[in-house]
Amino acid sequence: MSQVTPAAPEATSKSALNQTRTRILPPLVLLGVLVAAWWIGADLIDSAVFPTPVESVSTLGKELADSGFRESVGSTVLNLVIAYALAVVIGGVLGLLVGLSGFWSRTLSPLIFSLNSIPKIVLYPIFLLFLGLGALSQVSFAFFQGLLPMFLIMLEGSAAVNRLHLKLAASLQMSYPALLRKIVVPQLVPTLLTAMRVTFGLTFVGLILAEMFAGTTGLGFELLRNVTQVRMANILGEVLLITVIALIPTVALKYFELRAKASAR
Repeated sequence: MSQVTPAAPEATSKSALNQTRTRILPPLVLLGVLVAAWWIGADLIDSAVFPTPVESVSTLGKELADSGFRESVGSTVLNLVIAYALAVVIGGVLGLLVGLSGFWSRTLSPLIFSLNSIPKIVLYPIFLLFLGLGALSQVSFAFFQGLLPMFLIMLEGSAAVNRLHLKLAASLQMSYPALLRKIVVPQLVPTLLTAMRVTFGLTFVGLILAEMFAGTTGLGFELLRNVTQVRMANILGEVLLITVIALIPTVALKYFELRAKASAR
């Protein structure tokens, strides 16, 4: 009778390294191609209006040396953290609870999906009317922008939880907190990470738009101010900064999401 030989640690580590390279190299190559295309395009145009990547990064460095600009960056990051945390917690909990209830899921799903299809920016005047100019309306709008997708993704994930497990828990008279902790939440970890990743991007978009429309500080306000003054180096530098702020948590969440899906198989 033949025995299965376990894979050597060296082979396992090499396989993991190859998988990491396969995931990382294509985005890095694409990034390099885009930067090269930007640089070549700027050199070919040879315009004082359209800067090279080096000029944009240099301009961003000068802006970051200014205390007022750093205050705008700090304001955006703080408001983003607040709005995102509220959207994840409230949207996740509500989506989880509603998704486990067949009645409330059937009742609320059509309404929430319809509301989610409305362009959120058209509702921002309502936030301004009731909350006024300033951080409160901006954070509230960003929170609303991220709340609905977080709720809907968690609702769909909760509704897809294995019903046999739920019936087994009911037959064992398992308490509701124990049901959530031992059965529901472990099955929803990949869905939760997906929802958090999608919600982060939409919350950030909502905050930048709110700052552009009615802000007196923040990256959205700084970006719009430079647009009105046609300062392309400043605009592209701030776009790079916004991209970096958006990419770091998005890539981290995507990494953990892939790991959770792999371990769930």
